[in-house]
Amino acid sequence: MKRILLICFLLAAFGGLQAQQYERELGIRLGYTSGISGKVIKDRSVAIEGMIGFRQGGMQFYGLVEAYKPLIVNQKVDWRMYFGGGAHLGYVNGYDRIRGWDSYNGYYYEEIWVSGMVIGLDGVFGTEYTFPKVPIALSVEFKPFIELQNFQRVEVNFYDFGFGIKYRF
Repeated sequence: MKRILLICFLLAAFGGLQAQQYERELGIRLGYTSGISGKVIKDRSVAIEGMIGFRQGGMQFYGLVEAYKPLIVNQKVDWRMYFGGGAHLGYVNGYDRIRGWDSYNGYYYEEIWVSGMVIGLDGVFGTEYTFPKVPIALSVEFKPFIELQNFQRVEVNFYDFGFGIKYRF
C-alpha cells in the first residue's frame, strides 16, 4: 500500500512538470559589463539568468532572478519587460576614476589602481523583443549594482546599460 501511494505521489508530482513550458536563451551582452549570458524562462513569466561578465580588467559570475511582464504579445509581436535582482562574485584588475573636491580647483578626477575580489548585489530592468518566426531575441537593459571591492572599498554603479542578442531554443 505504501508503494502504491509513493508511486501515485511521484506520478502526480512529475506529471505536472510536463505541462510547464521552459524556454532557453544563450547569447551575449554588450555594455559596461559585457559577457556571455544564459537564461531559462519558465512559463514566459519567471527567468533564471546566469552570466559571465567582463569589466575593469576582471571577470565576474552573475546570478539573477527575473519576472517577465507582457507589453505587447500577439501572433506578430512578442515584446516583454522584465525586472529582478541577484548577486555577483569575481575580481577586478585595473584603473578606476574617482571624483574628488578641492576648494581651490573645484571638482577633479583621480585614477586609482583597483585590484582584487568583488562581491555585490545587482538589480536588472529591461525589455526584450522576440522575433516570431526567428529564434532570436534582442534586449536592452539597465543593471545597477553595489559591490564590495577587495573588502576595502564600496562601489556603486548606476550606469551599467547593456544591449543583448540571444538565441532562443
